[in-house]
Amino acid sequence: MPRIPSPVVVLLAAVAAAAPIAACNSRPKVEAPDEAIVGEWKCPANGSAVTFSSSGLYSLTLKDQPRPVMGSFKFDPEEGMLTLQTRRESPFCADDIGSYRVHIGGVSLDSELVRDTCEKRAKIFAARFDRTGSPRPAGAK
Repeated sequence: MPRIPSPVVVLLAAVAAAAPIAACNSRPKVEAPDEAIVGEWKCPANGSAVTFSSSGLYSLTLKDQPRPVMGSFKFDPEEGMLTLQTRRESPFCADDIGSYRVHIGGVSLDSELVRDTCEKRAKIFAARFDRTGSPRPAGAK
């Protein structure tokens, strides 16, 4: 006569089978960046432009480059530290990480190089940028 599994064994087997499915459906929580940096900025000195989105992505457009450099960013307003990581599919500096000390004052963003493994981005981004649109209202998405 076959042995009937106990309810505890059946329950444990069901939980074990469901765990990988639940893990696939979970997403890591993405912390929204500080609103002070979100928006569009243009550098009058070199003609580049950068956009920081509320989703934590950035896009750096250069005068001589048809495709923008794209990636993710983290900004710590208390420390004034901005970290950029270029995406793998960007036209140059794939997966490179750069750190900059940033000061945002009203309609300007001053960026000072701390360390960047992408030499081309370091030459372009360590500069003063002016906001090209109105700042986003607090709480706007």
